[in-house]
Amino acid sequence: MSVYSHSRLSTFEKCPLQYRFRYIDRIKRDVTGIEAFMGNRVHEILEHLYRELAEGRCPPLEDLVRLYHESWDAGFSQRIRIVKKEFTPEHYRRIGERCITNYYGSHEPFDGEVTIGLEERVQIALDSGQRYQVQGYIDRLSRVGPGIYAIHDYKTSSRLPSERTLKEDRQLTLYEMGVRAKYPDAREIRLVWHYLAFDQDLFSARTGAQIEEHRQRAMRLIDTIEAAREHPPRESPLCRWCDYRDICPIQKDAYQAEQAAASALRLDPAPAEGHAHSPGKGKGAATPAPMRQMNLFS
Repeated sequence: MSVYSHSRLSTFEKCPLQYRFRYIDRIKRDVTGIEAFMGNRVHEILEHLYRELAEGRCPPLEDLVRLYHESWDAGFSQRIRIVKKEFTPEHYRRIGERCITNYYGSHEPFDGEVTIGLEERVQIALDSGQRYQVQGYIDRLSRVGPGIYAIHDYKTSSRLPSERTLKEDRQLTLYEMGVRAKYPDAREIRLVWHYLAFDQDLFSARTGAQIEEHRQRAMRLIDTIEAAREHPPRESPLCRWCDYRDICPIQKDAYQAEQAAASALRLDPAPAEGHAHSPGKGKGAATPAPMRQMNLFS
């Protein structure tokens, strides 16, 4: 049986056809959504911060912001896709900088815990027969005190989750199982989500009964995936971000229409000088709306 991850399980839940394209047919796509691109840049900088701290150095915020922009410039290309056309690359770049600035300001001087793992890989068997294997990578694992650990997950998401969503979060529950298996002295594990754009840290914990329920659910889901012979598409608002819209039976027509419209727009000649209708000029021009604080990407 394959080794599963939270993202692999979630892909099947969201759309079995996307799962087939990605994990069975292994169709590669040389494209990355800008939300993921920005999130990766932010994760890189926070990982760099804690590696520097482990060496006894605390880099100033200005250095981290500079490294962030250098990483952005080095990695940004035409393969970065923006689904929400009302936002520019610079908008997302600024959000990433805000995430780093918020985190640094809230946690400096970073001396409350001892970091013992960055991108810490954990792999566990969900059953005694070692058949159901799950793995993952923890953004940061820290030791708060004797037998007390904290699993940190950095989020650059545009919305804050509900308390119920945190309680039902499978990803960090699986990570907790991995930490308990790897560190037998663990008597308490704290789950911490850093919602960086909002400068908020959210906390949760799991009881033994909740962990067992997640374990059983994950095994049932793996059984469903392993037994699946058909992989129908499942339409949802997330289809706009799917890498396989061009070959999806329910999305390909819309995708082709969008591509044709974008191509026509690129080929359309610029208006003659003196007749341009640029935003903010001329009678009746619309005033750009200010960015909303609590819903950064919509």
